[in-house]
Amino acid sequence: MILLLIIVFVQFLPKAGSSPAEPEVTVSRTERTALTGTAAYGEWYFDELGYIDHDTDLTDGLKYFYSQTGIQPYVMLLDYDSSFWKNGNWQEDTAEDYLAQIYKDTFSDNGHMILAYFACENDSEDMDGTFYIYYGSAAYSIMDAEAETIFWSYFDMNYNDLDQSIAEFIGETFRETADNIMHVEADSGSTLIKAAVVFGVICVVMIIIGIIVARRTNRRETFDE
Repeated sequence: MILLLIIVFVQFLPKAGSSPAEPEVTVSRTERTALTGTAAYGEWYFDELGYIDHDTDLTDGLKYFYSQTGIQPYVMLLDYDSSFWKNGNWQEDTAEDYLAQIYKDTFSDNGHMILAYFACENDSEDMDGTFYIYYGSAAYSIMDAEAETIFWSYFDMNYNDLDQSIAEFIGETFRETADNIMHVEADSGSTLIKAAVVFGVICVVMIIIGIIVARRTNRRETFDE
């Protein structure tokens, strides 16, 4: 009986390292409320490199992210420009200023985010340049440090999946990120509470069974006497 109780209790304990997401990706524990009032921009991406074909593989993921978070993403694949690279080194400050101006000229509110790819010299579809995210101020309420870490984790996983096209891996990254960061997983505390309740119920049942068995034994002993 004791062994049975231990087995049942252990089954309700949280499994180490388990999560509905891939093992390499953190499961969000933060409750987030989707933005409202973000004006949809007519375009979802800008591709100077010609890397995007079958664009619905990309836009479906971007639209899903928008529907879940209230942030409209905009993807830019930018051809090589020497102003963003100095002696082969990417210039973050220059890129930041550039994207700030693009944001100001393109969007009418602060609920957008730009994922920009800055191609390096002699770039190819292996994409050896640099990806960079620029946010509108309102987007930070969703894309906090945890959410951004989750985004880049999915990004790396999908980038390394050679079965996916560029459009597919970017679109899938946004889709998976939205599902993760907008869903609060039940924490281990609630799991332990459930386990304790089940364990307690089983204990009560075992005690009742023990009392019944003891009474029957007493009656048998009285009858034998």
